[in-house]
Amino acid sequence: MINAEVVHAAEAGLGEGCVWSPVENLLVWVDIPGRAVHRFDHDTGQSVGLWRYSETVSNAAPRAGGGLALGLGVSVALTDRVGAIEAVIELPSEPESNRTNDGAVDPMGRLFQGTLSHTEPGSPVAALHRVDGDGTTRRVVDGVMISNGIGWSPDQATMYYIDTLTFRVDRFDYDPDTGEIEGRRPFVTFDGSTGGPDGMTVDADGCLWVAMFGGYRVQCFSPEGEPLETVVTPGSPQTTCCCFGGPDLDTLYITTGLSSIAGVSTEGEPNAGALFAADVDAVGLPTNLFAG
Repeated sequence: MINAEVVHAAEAGLGEGCVWSPVENLLVWVDIPGRAVHRFDHDTGQSVGLWRYSETVSNAAPRAGGGLALGLGVSVALTDRVGAIEAVIELPSEPESNRTNDGAVDPMGRLFQGTLSHTEPGSPVAALHRVDGDGTTRRVVDGVMISNGIGWSPDQATMYYIDTLTFRVDRFDYDPDTGEIEGRRPFVTFDGSTGGPDGMTVDADGCLWVAMFGGYRVQCFSPEGEPLETVVTPGSPQTTCCCFGGPDLDTLYITTGLSSIAGVSTEGEPNAGALFAADVDAVGLPTNLFAG
């Protein structure tokens, strides 16, 4: 078991969506209710400021040409290099009561963007969308409750996906040329005793690192689904997302939340809402950049 350390006491209402930006050499992550994008300098260990928005921000993905693709409200917003919104991509058939929640870019530069019900959490009215570089969108999974972590195997044959309230990590067969996914089936199933699966990342060896909301931890699994390692976020139960960052992609960054939600209280928890980091003797895959 490895203890992660606080590197930024951000007190985020719900920290989420961390990703390493090779364009800026910064860690980027969001505070959903705070409607903010955080930017963190790995080399100095300092926050380098916030970008604030008028709607909830659920995730951020670096764009190939600079700027970010954001899950903003119930849409995807494209920003320039200083955070100003350049364009908004609407997600089809999403009710106004939904909002975006976690997303990831595939190896070919497509954004897979999930949603959830903002007014009735857990209702199966959300979806997973694919947003191509030209701005076209397609719903690829329906009947979702809380769309969360997404990742790809190093050989690009498998896409992993978490709908939190299924208490599973599922896998799809994935075609990198077309972006098509099929053959959904369970990969890892949880009993709820260590929280619910939230965000995730895949390392260069194909191991999955899964943030467990309510569990004070990130759990690592082998490519065969065997449990390997546990990384603990002391004093912070709402472990939400993780990614590998730093120039060598050898630091595991972990976001957490402060606001008591989903029955997970943070009362008396000194590190709730902090950004954590851990040395886990693993290296991440290169960050995929959104082609749009």
